Amino acid sequence: MGKVASDHSIFKFFELIDFNDLRDIKDLAQVIQENGILKGKISESDLLVASSELEIHFNKGIELIPIGSECYPLCLEKSPNPPAILYLRGNKTLLNELPGVAIVGARDISPAGEEITRRITTQVVNAGYVVVSGLAIGTDANAHKATLQAKGKTIAVLAHGLEEARPKQNSRLAFEILEKGGAWISEYPIGRPAQKQSFVQRNRIQVGLSASSILIEAALNSGTMTQAEFAIKARRPVFAVVPHLFNNPLNLNCEGTLSLVENNMALPLKGKSDYDNLIATINDSRDDLLKLTRAGLQQNLL
Repeated sequence: MGKVASDHSIFKFFELIDFNDLRDIKDLAQVIQENGILKGKISESDLLVASSELEIHFNKGIELIPIGSECYPLCLEKSPNPPAILYLRGNKTLLNELPGVAIVGARDISPAGEEITRRITTQVVNAGYVVVSGLAIGTDANAHKATLQAKGKTIAVLAHGLEEARPKQNSRLAFEILEKGGAWISEYPIGRPAQKQSFVQRNRIQVGLSASSILIEAALNSGTMTQAEFAIKARRPVFAVVPHLFNNPLNLNCEGTLSLVENNMALPLKGKSDYDNLIATINDSRDDLLKLTRAGLQQNLL
C-alpha cells in the first residue's frame, strides 16, 4: 500500500473502470499511470505480483477489505489511524453488525476473573453485540469461549497473517470461532509473523471495531492498558473491573484497572448492579457511532 495516494481515490477509481475495455495487464498499468492516482510508478510486474498475492489469500479463504470500500467497517474507519487494508477470514457479514464490544484483559487471569468474564460476556451477547477480542491466553480466550457458549458471534483480532491462528494453545478455539459464524481479522498479510509492537497496535483495531471496551483484569504496565489509551483517543467508553470491596477479597489482578478508574479513564464495574449502566452506556455509544457513520455516508453521496 506504500504507493497508494493518501485519500481513497484509488478505490473510487477501480469502481469506475470498465474492465471490458482492458485487453491485458499492460492496459491496466497504463490506465492507472495516466490517471495519476499513485504516488509512484507502477509496472506490469507490480500488478502480476499483486495478483499472485491476492490468489494466495483467496485460496486460504482470506478476503482483503481496503479502507474506503463498501465493506470496510465505518466504525473502524472513523477511529484514529485505521488500517489501510483489513484481512478477514470467516463470516464477512459480521462486519454489518458492528460496532461490537471489546472484552479484553490479563493473560494471568484469576479464577474470579474467569467467572466475571463469563458473566459480563453473556450480558453483552444477550444485548445483541458481537464480542471482539484478541485470542490471547487468559481473558481473551475466556471471552471468546463465553460468547460461543452464549450462542453469540465473536471476532478474533490477530497480530499476524491469517494462514493460521496463534497462540497454538488457542488454535482449536480459533477454528471453533470460524465454525460457529465468527471471524478472524488482521491488518497483516499471509506470512507476516507476530512482533512485539503488533500486539499493541492490534488493540487500536479492537477499539475501532467496538462501541466500548471492557477490561476485566490488568497489571499496571500491561499491554491491556493500551486498549484503554486507544479507546480514550477514539472517544469510546472504557469499563474496568475493580474489587467490590476495598480489601479485594476475590484476589483480582486489578492494579491496572484500579489505576484507570482512579484517574477517571474508565468507569468501574464492581458487580451485577453495574450491568444495566454498562449496557445502557454501550447502547448510547453505538447510537452515536451509527449517527456519525450515517452522516459520513450522506456526505460522500453529496
